[in-house]
Amino acid sequence: MIRRLAMVAAALVLGACRGSAPVKKAEPPPPPSPIAKAIVRTAKSYLPEEESKRKVPNDCSDFVGKVFSENGIALPRTSEGMSLAGKRVGSSRDLRMGDLVFFSEKQISRIVGHVGIYVGKGLFIHLTRPEDGVTMDSMYNDYYRKRYLTGRRVLP
Repeated sequence: MIRRLAMVAAALVLGACRGSAPVKKAEPPPPPSPIAKAIVRTAKSYLPEEESKRKVPNDCSDFVGKVFSENGIALPRTSEGMSLAGKRVGSSRDLRMGDLVFFSEKQISRIVGHVGIYVGKGLFIHLTRPEDGVTMDSMYNDYYRKRYLTGRRVLP
């Protein structure tokens, strides 16, 4: 009985110690920079409902490259090359407006096959096929959630 009481007391003390540590709150992300806003504004101008006369880029990396180039930032030509540029974003929760987001073509692959631009609130803008045009999608839909690889921060 005494042994059992000692175990309960020890569990209470340990539980109190664990529970008494201050909870570290996540810091809110900094507000988007002017260049990040300009990148997203340029990307949105490629949406068919925004500007129907704009020429559709050849592929996803061509789209991303043109958007950044129009804002004075040079990127590698391919999505694989872009996936090595800038600084790695540790988690999809840490993405900021204007970050590059990378996906695999196949669910089980770790090979970069697609790139888009993070808009915010779980949305990204990209070009899947030229005939489909530029679209905005949720990173949380099953297709993209299962294929998400990493994010890269290339903006200053």
